[in-house]
Amino acid sequence: MPGANATLAAREPEVPFAVSEPTEPQSFAVRTYMVAVATDRGPKLLAFRIGNLLIGRLPDNHLALNHGSVSRRHARISVTPKGVFVEDMGSQNGTTLNGVAVRDQTPVRPGDILRIGHVPLYYFGFINPEQPPELEVVENAILLNPVVSIS
Repeated sequence: MPGANATLAAREPEVPFAVSEPTEPQSFAVRTYMVAVATDRGPKLLAFRIGNLLIGRLPDNHLALNHGSVSRRHARISVTPKGVFVEDMGSQNGTTLNGVAVRDQTPVRPGDILRIGHVPLYYFGFINPEQPPELEVVENAILLNPVVSIS
């Protein structure tokens, strides 16, 4: 199994995709959502405002993960009026959501763990980009009220 760390690049694609984007204009505003990934430089928190986020090994994906278990065009995260969904795009090593193989569009909820090949992505849900989450260093103890969704 290749190493757990992945080098990543998040940016606008440089060339047109082989995968078609929706042709009709979106009738809703795409909200910003946050994911985390472990990289060779430490954990990386990323906020995206992209309706159809393409993930793969090639640098022209919205999220390029430079890891041998990731296919060139591996998966897509879609934001729709009905929620956030992930789908595998015929990858070699598959996509899982909380350990279950993703075949079709599958809903993603805050707290879910996506695995793109062997690379885990942690989905945090929607955030307000005007008030991004802050890092809190805990030195003693902390009491939290977690939000849990049971499917």
